[in-house]
Amino acid sequence: MPLALWLTQATPESGSDSTTIIRVAAGVLALLCVVAILVRRKRKASKQDWS
Repeated sequence: MPLALWLTQATPESGSDSTTIIRVAAGVLALLCVVAILVRRKRKASKQDWS
């Protein structure tokens, strides 16, 4: 999250319209989805190893 805030502050003033904010938010959400999927798959794999 601090990275996203830093990126929004580091953008030049001429390009800081609503589309930039939407792109950053979409990127952060996509990254969170990928991390959630990987964590769920890892948990599922570890449960199968023990049973």
